[in-house]
Amino acid sequence: MIGKPASLSFSDGDVTERVDSYLFGIDLDGTLLSPTGLIADRTRLAIRAILDAGHRVAFATGRNYTEASKIFDIVEHRDLVVLVSGALVVDAKSGKTVHRAAMDPILAGELCGAIERHGHAAVAYVDRHHMGFDYLVSEGRIVHEALSSWMSLSDQRLERRSEMARQDHSHTLRVSTVLDVKAAAELKAAIMLEFGKRTYVHGVLVMSQGVEIVEMFDPHVNKWLGLKYVADFYGIAPDRIITFGDDQNDLPMIRHAAFGVAMGNARVEVKQIAKRVIGTNAEDGLAVYLEQWLRDPEAAMSVAATPE
Repeated sequence: MIGKPASLSFSDGDVTERVDSYLFGIDLDGTLLSPTGLIADRTRLAIRAILDAGHRVAFATGRNYTEASKIFDIVEHRDLVVLVSGALVVDAKSGKTVHRAAMDPILAGELCGAIERHGHAAVAYVDRHHMGFDYLVSEGRIVHEALSSWMSLSDQRLERRSEMARQDHSHTLRVSTVLDVKAAAELKAAIMLEFGKRTYVHGVLVMSQGVEIVEMFDPHVNKWLGLKYVADFYGIAPDRIITFGDDQNDLPMIRHAAFGVAMGNARVEVKQIAKRVIGTNAEDGLAVYLEQWLRDPEAAMSVAATPE
């Protein structure tokens, strides 16, 4: 879907921006959220201060709407959000999809087949707004207990299907699986060797459970392109986008933003390309930085030396 849907309305004003407005693209897990999955009051208040100063905040996450919705309530901010690592832009007030980047159906089927050939359960995420459920999952394959637990806790709707390569993937947005870290590394290497630039592959670590979510998209789908859609919607120039993240799916938005910020708990490869590395999510690193930015944006956006 392209353009500014006339039916959308937002709690933080209309789409006419101040000429000096910035867009803050903020990851959830490992960035906004603490290691225990909570949102500190200091972080919530810092985000409110950014909004009250006339700027925009767009959360950008690998989660889908059902998985992320409660977080938007806690932080008390519902606007356009980038979901499923850039495959969806959603109006967080209504849950309606305003921009959708589906995978090539043939590619999605081939990726599902490759995952099953390697002995794992393939998981195809679809837009519930269109399909009425969230996931297609390989029938007859063992789903990692971490994934089963997550789906149960976050009220995901799934359908089991045999031979996932043969299913209709016209509404598939992402193909993934959840594996132990070693098996995840092996699968990522195999997928990249077989598919090359036909797909964008990354992993999201869940350190508390010792697993990695291996995710595959069309190469044109990532959080940065989702944030660009949000920025275009509000008339904010790309050189006024600041991004914050910690994991592999944050790499495009950290690399391409005018000022990409890595959390202190970020993966090494994220820190290496960031303009600034701040405190960890256990140290209220995001809140501390936002408070500094509001006091002195120029100082906060000075380029720091790349950490070791």
